Amino acid sequence: MTFDPPKRIVDEPAWMIRRAARNAMKGRMPLLIGSAAAFILCLGLPVVVVEQIMGLWDILEKMTEGYAALLADPTYEAVNEWVTAWSDKVAVSPSTFIFLIVAPGPLTLGLSTVWLHVLRGKEAFADMVFSGFGNFLRVVLMDTLRRVLMMLFAILFIIPGVVIYYRYSLVFFLLADNPTMKPFEALMYSRYYMRQNKGNRFALDFSFIGWLALSFLAQYLLCQLAFALMFAFGKDTTLFSEQLIFMILGSFAFAPLCAYRGVAAAEYYHRVICRNPKDENARLTLTE
Repeated sequence: MTFDPPKRIVDEPAWMIRRAARNAMKGRMPLLIGSAAAFILCLGLPVVVVEQIMGLWDILEKMTEGYAALLADPTYEAVNEWVTAWSDKVAVSPSTFIFLIVAPGPLTLGLSTVWLHVLRGKEAFADMVFSGFGNFLRVVLMDTLRRVLMMLFAILFIIPGVVIYYRYSLVFFLLADNPTMKPFEALMYSRYYMRQNKGNRFALDFSFIGWLALSFLAQYLLCQLAFALMFAFGKDTTLFSEQLIFMILGSFAFAPLCAYRGVAAAEYYHRVICRNPKDENARLTLTE
């Protein structure tokens, strides 16, 4: 395996890449928002529901009640008793832990495929979000290796963890274009392409900070409206219902940002690999 395919240092400003992404997104927003919302819901809803079945939300509610009582009399004995009572009970279930290991990779690969198809002007459907499960073992192994590397470097400090994140930020696009690529190869090629490109990719992501703030505001307002309506109809909220509303409304509040940032990342990917997304040969082929 040699690391000498064409590459370039992306020197265009973030606004130019975002403009190219917006041009590709015209007329395809329902697809992009639907696929992004499906991605967010598929990652969040199972966790919320399973942890309700396992009793985590009830435990957290009782823990919060105990904390409120603790604030009224914050003695050393009371604090120690509260910590001892809850320290071994607040944890996600093994099923949630396994789900969060195996599900994000295939879903991200599927969503990355949608972004590539949209940017290339090809036909795409929202259910392509699940297409990554057709390459399940390969993408789970690749994503696990990527996250382990990020975690190991993040232990040193936050900045090395961020560097590793951007070093391997192209792996899902590479695997979408090369489904038979080995996980270690995807990591190495991403490292090759992102050499001297990590800073400008960070600048691209940072340029969405305003959109991120708007998404948080939209989620907050939608949730407050939902809670007000429940209160008006005499319905009490529980931690489970709050998390459910937070997840469902949040998926639609953040879907436009997710889609916009994703298509911009796909545009960035094409610039790094020296491909015009509108060309017939835009797809990068590195393996037989």
